[in-house]
Amino acid sequence: MGDAVLLAEYMGWSPKEGSGIFDPLRNLEGLAVQYYKMTADWDIDWNDLSERIEGFGAGKFAVLVVNYFGFVDPRIREISSAIKEHSGWVVEDNAHGFFTYQYMDETRADATFFSLHKMFPFERGGSLVVHNERLRALKYSGDDLEATDFNPWRYDVPGIARARRSNYARLEAILSADGVGEFLVPLKPPGLAMGVVPQSFPICILKGDRDRIYELMNESGYGVVSLYHTLIEPLRFSGHEVALALSKRVMNLPVHQDVDPDGYREMVSLLVDLCKATSPV
Repeated sequence: MGDAVLLAEYMGWSPKEGSGIFDPLRNLEGLAVQYYKMTADWDIDWNDLSERIEGFGAGKFAVLVVNYFGFVDPRIREISSAIKEHSGWVVEDNAHGFFTYQYMDETRADATFFSLHKMFPFERGGSLVVHNERLRALKYSGDDLEATDFNPWRYDVPGIARARRSNYARLEAILSADGVGEFLVPLKPPGLAMGVVPQSFPICILKGDRDRIYELMNESGYGVVSLYHTLIEPLRFSGHEVALALSKRVMNLPVHQDVDPDGYREMVSLLVDLCKATSPV
């Protein structure tokens, strides 16, 4: 595909699973890896990425665009066009974005992949959609959806999407209440863009011990997640301060279709109490 790949600087690692994005690339011979910066609300820092693209000249490269938590970068059309104008490839990571992908108004990537076991009750399973004709000519392994046991279309995809968007909007309204913003804030700007179906509701903990809050919330049965709490080793050094700081504050609240949104107000109240309780005296 090329001589270099550009990856977003938010890339997680865990002792049990390693890094799903980085591990498949780290041992490929002859492939240089660079990390482009992201903004504080997890969008692409276009100034940084564009400078890196310009620096390749006539070299071959690919850019991995990650739709974190199911959100699409608001400038993705412009970003993808610029990458392709410089003869780069656009690969889209929709591990969190299966539902969002179904409602995108157009395809901007050369290829996009999904982590089906993260979005459906499957033990395992992922899928790949190839849009670029040149990439379609390559040989791939795996089964068509019709032949696999891990077919997401056996589920009510439109119904799940509606529930997730509705739950997100309900939770967003509760988080806007007076007094909450002192302790935690939504990571994303208000409102869901057309077609975006969130995997979860990312927040930033402003006061309190995020790791301890995570433990106590799960002990209380709320099923919160702390995604990307530990970045891969190459990102734990100077130059990635914004990413490192954010990785210590981000928490993801549930919006999946099985959540009872009537419990959101109580959940947020507990979150605020825990932020207070775990803040330094």
